[in-house]
Amino acid sequence: MSRAGLAAAVLFSGLACELVTVFTPPPPPDPFRDVGKVKAVDFHGWSAHALENWHTRVVVVPAIGRVMSLGFPDDGDLGDVLWRHGQLGPRMAPDENGWINYGGDKAWPAPQTDWERMVGKGWPPPATFDAAAHTVTTTGSAIELMSPVDQAYGLRVRRRVSLKNDLMFVDTTYEKVQGPPVRVAVWTITQLVSPERMFALLPGRSAFANGHRSTFPVGPKDLTVDGRLLGLARHPTEKTMIVNDADALLWVGAGRSLVIETTETQPADTGAPRPGGAHAQIYTSPDGAEPYVELELLGPLVDLAPGQRTSMQVRYRLLRREKADPVAEARQVFATELGRAP
Repeated sequence: MSRAGLAAAVLFSGLACELVTVFTPPPPPDPFRDVGKVKAVDFHGWSAHALENWHTRVVVVPAIGRVMSLGFPDDGDLGDVLWRHGQLGPRMAPDENGWINYGGDKAWPAPQTDWERMVGKGWPPPATFDAAAHTVTTTGSAIELMSPVDQAYGLRVRRRVSLKNDLMFVDTTYEKVQGPPVRVAVWTITQLVSPERMFALLPGRSAFANGHRSTFPVGPKDLTVDGRLLGLARHPTEKTMIVNDADALLWVGAGRSLVIETTETQPADTGAPRPGGAHAQIYTSPDGAEPYVELELLGPLVDLAPGQRTSMQVRYRLLRREKADPVAEARQVFATELGRAP
């Protein structure tokens, strides 16, 4: 090679190295990079599936169609915030109404006032939604449950559970498969162990007087409303329930906080009617054999004909509690995690 050619080659090589250095920076970090992995597990005698990443571990039990465990992967059962019946297992017997209260996170059809007309009785919940075995499909990083078709509603329920870093998403879809049109809303019920306090982040202008309506004869314990922040405690001797128009709820317990939020609905019309005007409900069970609470979210009411569907996505984030005062914890969580100061 001539001296000129050699010089050109060296120059070209140097330029190439310089270009590589300048134009190929490392990719920016992906905040949703850790979606976790699914593995088969045994859960209280049932075949189940666990989905786990560095931050969250969740267990789904297809035999009863629900999420049954939610905690940090390094804490074991002690850090689990979901409530489960103390006698949980495949041999649990129903109560006097024929209902088995397994616990966990599930989906029912709303409004509840339609159950008697649709299935012939107002309680217990329609069995296809509450008690039927679901089929399960797993990918490397998601679990999807599918119910049988409910003969009264003509609906099939799909629930997809996934993780994205420190967030859990549950996408619940009602698919109309057969029968006459039905008016229904997605309704998710998350049963949780007894907390120190619970909160709802109300909209700027609530449609409810004082931000809520009580639906049981006895009102909730220590209910307060300070601006947009509604707080209450579990009543030790009475069942209580309130409805409100919040889209984000918070459970604050020993060393843990759990914020749940409706992030997406289909249809996406924010002005669509909700069951009883409610976006959310909070139920508390009294002391006794099984004290627990429920944080519940409701989607829009939709008229579904065969081939149509409605869905709601709920986002869950489990946090290590930072503030001793539960009100201070709630203000921090809503401000920092949701970007919405109460």
